[in-house]
Amino acid sequence: MMNLVPEKTTMPPLGLITVAALCPKNWTIRLIDRAFDELLDADLLWADLVMISGMQVQKADVKDILSRARGLGKRTMVGGPYASTEPEALLAFADHVVVGEPDEMFATIATGLETGLARRLYVIHEKPDLSKTPTPRFELLKLENYAFMAVQFSRGCPFQCEFCDIITIYGRKPRTKPPGQLLAELEALVELGWRKHVFIVDDNFIGNHKLALELAREMEPWQEARDYPLLFFTEASIDLAHRPELIEAMVKANFFFVFIGIESPSKESLKEARKFQNLRADPLKCIRFIQSKGLWVTAGFIVGFDSDTEDIFELQRDFIERAAIPWAMVGLLQAPPTTPLYERMLKQGRLLTEGVTSNFNPPNFKTILPLPVLLKGFRVTLDSLYSPSAFYDRAYRSLVHWKVASPQKASFPYNERQGRLRVVGTMIRSIFHQGIRSSYRKAYWTFFIRLLGRWSFDPLKLSMGFLILISGHHFIRYARTVVAQLESELSKLQVDKPATDVRPLVKTFEMR
Repeated sequence: MMNLVPEKTTMPPLGLITVAALCPKNWTIRLIDRAFDELLDADLLWADLVMISGMQVQKADVKDILSRARGLGKRTMVGGPYASTEPEALLAFADHVVVGEPDEMFATIATGLETGLARRLYVIHEKPDLSKTPTPRFELLKLENYAFMAVQFSRGCPFQCEFCDIITIYGRKPRTKPPGQLLAELEALVELGWRKHVFIVDDNFIGNHKLALELAREMEPWQEARDYPLLFFTEASIDLAHRPELIEAMVKANFFFVFIGIESPSKESLKEARKFQNLRADPLKCIRFIQSKGLWVTAGFIVGFDSDTEDIFELQRDFIERAAIPWAMVGLLQAPPTTPLYERMLKQGRLLTEGVTSNFNPPNFKTILPLPVLLKGFRVTLDSLYSPSAFYDRAYRSLVHWKVASPQKASFPYNERQGRLRVVGTMIRSIFHQGIRSSYRKAYWTFFIRLLGRWSFDPLKLSMGFLILISGHHFIRYARTVVAQLESELSKLQVDKPATDVRPLVKTFEMR
């Protein structure tokens, strides 16, 4: 999708620029964003200390950078989600590994680094007071390269989902910044010229729903006084549907859409995963209510629970289609280190590998559903959901269900002339790559014409519809890539199948 827009990547590394704000004022800091920056040996040689943050999916690059820096004789430190869940895997690569949240501990770490007394491993169990966390160093970012900005209001989630490492890393007691503190961060962004989407990256924005409501209510007059410069989106649990007052406040603050962890339409699987908050009401009714009150919905789904039967794939497809969720993030269940699911798989002798690469890889544990059945069903699900006609038809219906509210305003990121040029440039690239060159151009034009025919004079639906239109350049093509990978995995399983497995098939054939 980034091939179509002027920006180079989606969002900045918020963790790194937050740590940058924790560093002593006399440290000179450079930021290298691996999403688009090439890391040169000269960059590493310039530094006294190379600090890296990353997630599991970035583990190969994290280790490569640490090895390069060490080869050049540079001291290294690594933190973030990957280091916090698998520190042992990184101690062989980094001089210093930080586990946990360093906000209140970093001054001590910095002193240790300056005096040569820093420990090899810092394990921080205490959960910091976020009101003391300084404003991230947004000025270190090349803002023009990002499609969306990232800020954080809270950490932690009150629920107990078995597969989730958020509750093991950040705890089950949500901690928040005071509303004024987050508004100050937004002010800093606006002063730097930011006028586009802002992702409030909380894993559950409404973990503390009372403070989330307080924040949303304070965001409204802040936005109004500045003519609504920013458009927000975030993640929330499905019980948002039970809080109409909060939804109304979010809409008035100019939230446009929300990601919800739905996971499964199967009640048995939700019970197994301890996702009890999703069992309190009909999830489809919840989604429809949220859509009707002004928030467009995107969501996450998982297959591969022990309770899943072979009909789970059809149930997932049916639910996603009925809910009209275009960006349906469907993945295979994984057991990340530190999670209750990981511990259960370890005790049951079902764990295959310690780490997790992505939700598109085979599970890192022995599944109850035979692996070929699971991979084939997942492949068919992705292929069906992201066929061009299915994707764009679902996209159109999502806009029909989404009832925009009068306070909401589409952000216009640039001054009028520059904005028009960028929009026109993106449109030309979209038409060329999607409407002319792509294999899905028929579905593309069908959606485009329906979008213009119904919402030409509705800037909110039109802007969201255009975002969905170009997102097909990612979802349709990437789904095909994953489907091909799954077919490769299935072929390996077929090749590796023991010879004894084919005997019943031969006998059946002979009997016929």
